[in-house]
Amino acid sequence: MKSLLLFVLLLAGYGAAAQRLDSLLDLQRAADPHEKIHMHFDKSAYNPGETIWFKAYLFNGFGLSEDTRNFYAELLDANGRLLERVTAPVVFAGAYGSFALDSAYARSLVYVRGYTLGMLRADTSYLYNKALRILGKTSPAPATTPSFNLAFLPEGGGWVRGLPVTMAFIATDNRGLPAAAAGFIEDQNGARVIDFKTVHNGMGSVQLMPVAGKRYRAQWKDEKGKPHTTALPAFTDDGIVLRVSDDPGGKRFTVQRTASVDAARQRLHIVATMNRQLLYQAEISLAAKPSATGVFPTDPLISGIMTITVFDSSYKPLAERICFVNKHDYEFDGDVYFTQKNGAARTLNRFEVSVSDTLPANLSVSITDADRNETNAMEDNIVSRLLLTSDLRGPVVNPYYYFYSNSDSVAIQLDLLLLTHGWRKFNWDDVRAGRVKSSPAQPENYITLQGQVQGLAPGRLGGNLQLNGILETADSVRHLLFLPVDKKGNVSADGLVFYDTARLYFSFNDKNIPKGTGILQLQNGLRMNALPGLPDTSLARLLPNATAAQLAANNKALTLARQRGSGLVAKELANITVEGRRRSNRDKIEQRYVSPLFAGDASSFDLVADPNARNYRDVFQYLQGRVAGVQIGSGTPPTLSWRGSTPSLYLNEMQTDATQLSAIPMNDVAYIKVFRPGESPVYGGGGGVIAIYTRKGGDVMESRDAGLSSALVAGYSTQRQFYAPDYATDASSVGGDFRSTLYWNPSIFVDRSRRKIRFQFYNNDLTKNFRLVLEGVDAEGRVLHVEKRLSTETK
Repeated sequence: MKSLLLFVLLLAGYGAAAQRLDSLLDLQRAADPHEKIHMHFDKSAYNPGETIWFKAYLFNGFGLSEDTRNFYAELLDANGRLLERVTAPVVFAGAYGSFALDSAYARSLVYVRGYTLGMLRADTSYLYNKALRILGKTSPAPATTPSFNLAFLPEGGGWVRGLPVTMAFIATDNRGLPAAAAGFIEDQNGARVIDFKTVHNGMGSVQLMPVAGKRYRAQWKDEKGKPHTTALPAFTDDGIVLRVSDDPGGKRFTVQRTASVDAARQRLHIVATMNRQLLYQAEISLAAKPSATGVFPTDPLISGIMTITVFDSSYKPLAERICFVNKHDYEFDGDVYFTQKNGAARTLNRFEVSVSDTLPANLSVSITDADRNETNAMEDNIVSRLLLTSDLRGPVVNPYYYFYSNSDSVAIQLDLLLLTHGWRKFNWDDVRAGRVKSSPAQPENYITLQGQVQGLAPGRLGGNLQLNGILETADSVRHLLFLPVDKKGNVSADGLVFYDTARLYFSFNDKNIPKGTGILQLQNGLRMNALPGLPDTSLARLLPNATAAQLAANNKALTLARQRGSGLVAKELANITVEGRRRSNRDKIEQRYVSPLFAGDASSFDLVADPNARNYRDVFQYLQGRVAGVQIGSGTPPTLSWRGSTPSLYLNEMQTDATQLSAIPMNDVAYIKVFRPGESPVYGGGGGVIAIYTRKGGDVMESRDAGLSSALVAGYSTQRQFYAPDYATDASSVGGDFRSTLYWNPSIFVDRSRRKIRFQFYNNDLTKNFRLVLEGVDAEGRVLHVEKRLSTETK
């Protein structure tokens, strides 16, 4: 996780106060870790009947979300009707899934809401929300006369008589979108004070100093030329003002007071924080002078929104300002590019994803028909979401614009944005009092089975009673569970990952309790109900209307699909998938059992194809002498060592221990992968990684569950597979192929040993221009966004 350097500037005698404030902020951060979510969708607009594919990335302040294990996503219409709900496990700060859009859906928009349980305990206005356009569907806009609004906001929140201040302003239309405006500010007698006009996205600023006895108003015209009058906020007769500006050494702050302020506002504290972490604190004495200035150095910091707050002597907040520290350190270097590009119908295309760093990274890539999926390159993406929009209230127009260029003018425009938009404030009274929101007794750990045994005599419960279970998932994978039973009959087990439903077959370790005895009702520990309330329909304002060219391209595909009796979705073409080359048995078992996170070079053992494997006592005896360097003791469970460290153990890609692996019957083991120290694609692999996979599907041997009691339990949402045809052989007899999403992969993992990965896909019958989007995170919390539009036609 990326760490934030902490530098606290203290004057003599204030160390204890700063340490206390730091501790109080730590309490707030622990209770609300300030989680953020970005969702990468395969495209920006859909037809009814298509699948909406997504990948969610989760952040915790400045780094990856390391404690959250479960992700929730909901698809809603504008009335808040739930269309579909998805639960998914979080691995390497990522989770993925999909929504199936009904072919009869008749509205022009759908809304996606994403969240974690931790976010529900905080301010829910910062949940992830996004509107997606449905092509071919229009909602008649009500006939309204355009109206415009102009708001004035003094820097730091205070406007005080006789003190100069930066007065920011923002002009918007009746949809809340930026509008152009120009005019002048005058006093109540009509004396002209200063001219103004918007300079960027409806925003601008002027320098003003209110004079005693005056009132101020703005005379202005909107972009239609209509005149308006807007009163400026009333100023106060005494107080302080805060001004912040860029300085070669960092952020310069200036605090100024009026002559009549009381003693509490003459001895001030100024504090700089980022993500509720104390960066700097200074005491300012204005007893003998009206103003003071200083610089908060930014060289030791990372990029992000800095909050500068001025308190009186008793830490009552008086003024506050947010500003952006841009160190250009938030992205890592990566790329996606074609190595073979062909726009002819059903031809093979090849591309590569590469990163230059050696840190592990978690990526997703989409390739779509660019003509049917025109996008705004400056819209919200993983960069702007992490650094900006997840911390601001209300919609921000073209947020990636503020990070696309490093020019000084863009930095000034970003500062205007921060002057005119609300942000993720926290209550300083709660901070000082140490009041925090309640946290769960236990952190979540994926699926947590919780149940109560019924049907046993009370005297049998508790003591050494243990429930011995075999959890069989929908794909026939089996997990062995050994669960202590307490005096009330309660049992629990966490750290499980499975999809759809599973059945737990169980018995007890007491030989006096016959098989088939007992009833068990199980819960999975996941939130089962959708969130109440309507989606944030204001997000629809940010969606540009589909262009005529985009609609024409989409209508052409729809018309051809109807004429040929085909659909737009790839799954209708799944029956023509053909093997282009013969795959080895190792390739087949890797594809069947191993996720991309555990892919890569390793010593591997196919126990399905090894008839002698069942003769070994356990997996550790089987591995003895088969992997050079691994030291395996003779005990049960054995001691393990590799290059002076202990290997990490995984069962079906969930971390486990030697005791559980020793208990797995060899008849249940399908595949073993052993990664050498330093070559593991997963965390905790400094001593190497041993990954065990149990049999599923047709590989499962004889059943031993006859006569056992059982209970059903729901898992994560069933994961749809992204299907794409393989035209390696002639498939000309198949109906039309009009897919808009040509390739989608939400689980690409790279590391030091896999910095470049090759992929391929076949084109449809229409596409001539491709849109490629690559996003991801690395192990330090840096992000990646690459977007390209590539043509296959020569000019």
